[in-house]
Amino acid sequence: MSGSIAASAAGPGPSAAGPARLSVSTVRQFVAARSKLCDGTVRVMLLRAAPQWDGPAEQPAAHGTRVRVVVAPSVLAVHEQILRHLEAPAPPEPRVLVVLTDRENTELDPGLLARVYGHRIRSVDNWEVVQEAFGASGLDTRLRGETWAAEALLDAAGTRGWRTIGRGVLSRDEALARLTRRRLRLDDDSGDTPAGRVPPGVSDRVDPVALFRWTLTPGGPELLRELRGPEKAGLSRFLAAPEQGGAAGRVITALVDADHGPDSAAYAVVCAALWGHAEADHDLYRARGRAERWLGEQPPAQGDELDRLLASFARSGEAYVRDLLDRGEHRLADPVLTRAAQLVAQFGAQAAATASPLLPAGLDARFTAAGHALAGDSTEVVTDSVTALRAHALARRDGETRARIERVRMAVRLRRWLAGNPSEKIDSVSDGTDRQIRELGWADRALEHLEAGGDPDAVLAGAYNRIGDQVRRTRRALDHAFSERLAVWTADAGSPGSLLTVESLLTRVVAPVVAEPGRRVLLLLLDGMSAAVAAELGQELRRQWAEFDPLPGAHGAPERRGVAAALPTLTAVSRTSLFTGTLMKGDQNDEKRLFPLHACWQGAPAAVFHKDDLRGPDTGSPFSTALGEALADERMHVAVVLNTVDDRLAKEQKLGDGAWRANEVSGLEPLLRAARANGMTVLLTSDHGHVVERRSSKLDAPAGAIGSARHRGPGDPVAPSEIALAGPRVVWPEPGAHIVALRDHDARYTALKAGYHGGATLAEFTVPLLALLPFGAEPPPGWRELGDPAPLWWSEGTGIETEPGAEAVAASGAAAPAATPSRPGARQSRKAAPPPAEGVISLFGEDALAPLAPLASPNPADPATKPEAPSPQAQSPAVALVERLVATELYAAQLELLARKPREPSSLPKALVALVEAGTLPLTALAERAGQPASRAHGFAATLAQLLNYDGAQILEILPDNRTLRLHRAQLIEQFGLRTP
Repeated sequence: MSGSIAASAAGPGPSAAGPARLSVSTVRQFVAARSKLCDGTVRVMLLRAAPQWDGPAEQPAAHGTRVRVVVAPSVLAVHEQILRHLEAPAPPEPRVLVVLTDRENTELDPGLLARVYGHRIRSVDNWEVVQEAFGASGLDTRLRGETWAAEALLDAAGTRGWRTIGRGVLSRDEALARLTRRRLRLDDDSGDTPAGRVPPGVSDRVDPVALFRWTLTPGGPELLRELRGPEKAGLSRFLAAPEQGGAAGRVITALVDADHGPDSAAYAVVCAALWGHAEADHDLYRARGRAERWLGEQPPAQGDELDRLLASFARSGEAYVRDLLDRGEHRLADPVLTRAAQLVAQFGAQAAATASPLLPAGLDARFTAAGHALAGDSTEVVTDSVTALRAHALARRDGETRARIERVRMAVRLRRWLAGNPSEKIDSVSDGTDRQIRELGWADRALEHLEAGGDPDAVLAGAYNRIGDQVRRTRRALDHAFSERLAVWTADAGSPGSLLTVESLLTRVVAPVVAEPGRRVLLLLLDGMSAAVAAELGQELRRQWAEFDPLPGAHGAPERRGVAAALPTLTAVSRTSLFTGTLMKGDQNDEKRLFPLHACWQGAPAAVFHKDDLRGPDTGSPFSTALGEALADERMHVAVVLNTVDDRLAKEQKLGDGAWRANEVSGLEPLLRAARANGMTVLLTSDHGHVVERRSSKLDAPAGAIGSARHRGPGDPVAPSEIALAGPRVVWPEPGAHIVALRDHDARYTALKAGYHGGATLAEFTVPLLALLPFGAEPPPGWRELGDPAPLWWSEGTGIETEPGAEAVAASGAAAPAATPSRPGARQSRKAAPPPAEGVISLFGEDALAPLAPLASPNPADPATKPEAPSPQAQSPAVALVERLVATELYAAQLELLARKPREPSSLPKALVALVEAGTLPLTALAERAGQPASRAHGFAATLAQLLNYDGAQILEILPDNRTLRLHRAQLIEQFGLRTP
């Protein structure tokens, strides 16, 4: 008899107090938990239940087997189903029969019961099934209180089951967290993987981050909306619990109910502006009201409680979106911010949005604030505005935004430089080239960034215009002053003295390196590289290379050197003079022929390679065959000309991003890698600098007299923007010629190009020289490692800082201790330096105060010679700061606590002065400045750190390269109470 016939023959059906109806999931999980039932034997299991079944007749069981489910509403039907299954002529499929019946054990034949699984009608408790499904030894009593959860857990188990918990007690939080993760598809918690995707130890929590990510999953919020009423309400309560999603859970579930679930993250960003960042006013409260109505007819709270709830929710959401941006997940973050901007308009929250650290409106407002700050007088406001700008989440979003922020930072640097009232006086040609390398080239670099892009924000653009005008006026005055000195020096055939020149570079710098056995030189000449470009490239290269002062016998602190070009400042003049070691006009053939013959090589082979010599013979070769062989030759010295900078001047202007990067200079990085691999000493230099085209005017010149874009032959009267030059250094069109050169940046004789050279400005005349070795390499004799060559006004901490009590130092035009003359009202020039502070001799030792001596003994009247200056320590503001530091009781107490005190008492103050001056210094350079052997550099640095890093403050920091120290001067001043009245 079939199940339906048995049902019709049944006696009275179950009463209202009869057994409950079993769900498909309950039966499935109950059977699946009994692996013995499915061992291949033909069996029958009786389950006490309402004889109703809506599911498929066949259901999955343990070990991939299946069972058949039937109902038996009467004793006769029970007997019939048992006997038909057990006494079938052939083994039935499936082999296990599950019979749902509301009969009692006493109603059935004992002999028949003896033939069924368990010898009785089994009662089904959903919680018992849940316990078995999780492999638990017990259940949390709080879980049993969630009456809706048992059937939900069994139903959600599906065919995958639940990952067992190892016979422990199944807690309410773990069970509901697993249920939530599976129902909302937060992760895969199937039994197929031992640990699923849930991190160990957090399987019992669904945190705000998981919820916000879930809301951004297509269809995710609909999964909650589509659940049955009791389960949906139960899971919503669970997600809103403080130990789960908390405020985020409460608001997100409310948004899901209001059909706004997918916009939860965007809504949080807007709420963060309304309840966290913006100042309260009438418009703000109106916008808040519109935002609150978005939570639906029944918001999760009212009044002040709702304010607190939304504020907490907003903080979680904002942190989540910020993390997406920081990790570069723009696929998720960008749509959120776009939708947030739409909600801003919908809620009327435009004013609040300007305070947001995530919304584009907040970034725009910070650019405007930076413009106002740059136009004001408060250094603190400028610092705060730049710090806020760089802290915005979108500050690193794309190259354009990064370039805009870099321009703001450059403007702040120029503002600081101008605030120091830089002197417009040039004492000599040597003084001018020195200032160009250590000060003015950095200002040129910063101005180039401003000029390269401007800004779409009107306030910021206006600030740039004002700063740019001031810088250009100052630079014009400096260039005019320099050109006057240059004209006199050139006409008088003055001795260069300590000043390096292109024709003396091989003799004075290269020859001492070559003289050391085993040394090889790679001379890289970046045609047209100015001091500004060298400052930018050098800053990048110093991350992987140590930089040195390569001038043997030089006095004073190590410094990046400038080299004087030949005149006019053209490739055919200066580059040929450099490679041949004599002032002359020539071409590549002259350079190739005469370079190997120079005495500096002492008979060793040397070769120079030009642009056409660099291209490899095939796709995989970085160098030509000849250049590759020269680099690999253990005796060969190599010079390579790289034309990227000079080529750029003849082409389009570099707009938008004013930066110069090593990978933009064709061939530079492969050559540096080859130098490192072959143990070569690298000298990176140029033949002349350049000026950049920025709204220049074309000047008329006599017919046939134009020699280049920036110089001409004599003839017409000399204009204010021109200077007449004559003497031995002028080698065009023949040695000792007369020329007229431009000394203003914004003038030219020829057609419009991206930039020009040939004139008499400091930017064109000054050739930068960078001497580089791999970290840890032994330097040639006489080489001294540099600290940070950037001037103090360039230095920055958070944003661009002006450190308390260090205004005099920040006003200095250079990081080097030597001072530059100033206009009235500025700090005193080196000629009018104040006397040494009282106690200096006792602090630093008498020998430390000896005046600097020149390299040679040139004519004192020679304008090219640097005048002798008092000791930089005696006149530098760094000494005054260290004097105040050493006089404090805290310093004395820290000194007493040192485990090992230096043998030379003056070494610590010397080191501190060097750090105050430079900001960052390699350990070996610091040891040298303090008179300590290089072998003790690390130990000496540890002593300094113990001395300064009082009470957990990190005043002296060892950088991650483990070879460089950085002094945080602002913290030093604050921690030791060194503020000036």
